[in-house]
Amino acid sequence: METRTHHSDIHGRHGHQAALQDGLDFVNSLDKGRAGTIDRLSDLQAVLEWLAGHDLLHHEMIQEQLRLHASEQSRERVMGQVRRVRAALRELLDATVESRPPDPAALRDVNRALRTNYVYELVPAPDGVSLDHRHEGDPIAGALARLAESIARELNEPDADRLRVCASDDCRWVFRDSSPAGRRKWCDMAVCGNRAKVARHRARQRERETA
Repeated sequence: METRTHHSDIHGRHGHQAALQDGLDFVNSLDKGRAGTIDRLSDLQAVLEWLAGHDLLHHEMIQEQLRLHASEQSRERVMGQVRRVRAALRELLDATVESRPPDPAALRDVNRALRTNYVYELVPAPDGVSLDHRHEGDPIAGALARLAESIARELNEPDADRLRVCASDDCRWVFRDSSPAGRRKWCDMAVCGNRAKVARHRARQRERETA
């Protein structure tokens, strides 16, 4: 897992950037495999707890946001925003992996998310100062902006072709290939890679038995 420095002792202020792994985890929270689709961000509480768990929202803000979005209409509006940004980021990643232009609507949704306001500022750090930010507006929109930013930064890197979609039909997670050779096919060699190895072994066994 990638890590980031977090200087966030003041209410309403968080680390100023999300790591790439945070952005990929967000996209992968809609788990589309051969066995079916699992949405790990199925309601507002799950979204808020996920954001807090990734240091994109203070834990003490969860109840505040639940009260603020108490009505079903308000919660559905927020959930719609979360789903749109997540789907748009997935489309941009898929397009990069497949070497094709992305859907223009997905590009618009990501650009809209990136326009959320947050103000950069210097804050005290143990070794001097650190660049941080504070929100000007909705903290959930701000968190989505930073997740979108983490993917947008990666798509503009020279090695963006290191982004992959897991070759397992039971997974299809997006990941960044950090292997020296850059030929990794599985998001996790111990899980998806091992399953593929077992499946190939069983297929060979069946072929021998049939022969």
